[in-house]
Amino acid sequence: MTAHGANPLRDPADRRLPRIAGPSGLVIFGVTGDLSRKKLMPAVYDLANRGLLPPGFSLIGFARREWQDEDFAQEVHDAVKQHARTPFREEVWQQLIQGMRFVQGNFDDDDAFETLKSTIEDLDKSQGTGGNFAFYLSVPPKFFP
Repeated sequence: MTAHGANPLRDPADRRLPRIAGPSGLVIFGVTGDLSRKKLMPAVYDLANRGLLPPGFSLIGFARREWQDEDFAQEVHDAVKQHARTPFREEVWQQLIQGMRFVQGNFDDDDAFETLKSTIEDLDKSQGTGGNFAFYLSVPPKFFP
């Protein structure tokens, strides 16, 4: 007989503990596009809203637009309010924007990648990510001949 609240489909030989990963980050290349606005950014917020992202989570947007961090945060905020599947909660939003940054650049711009590198290093220090970043290419195929 299983304990109250236990998952009846879980294999009893599986000894992994359900846990949330440590501080980590996500870099989205092409963050100003429709895929990012309608799917990726709302999905990140939904994960945070459900308590499935670590407190030190960081989100870096990389695109050609001449935005500052605040412009990026506003774009994410608007996308989340319009497309998220979970209700908007201000306390979740305030936690999420602590690790939110924007880097302007093109794929052939070495200086932009140096800026990205230093942004990641800054977040490693402030958010404790320790270099634990994933990279998502939300860009048209023409950029990868």
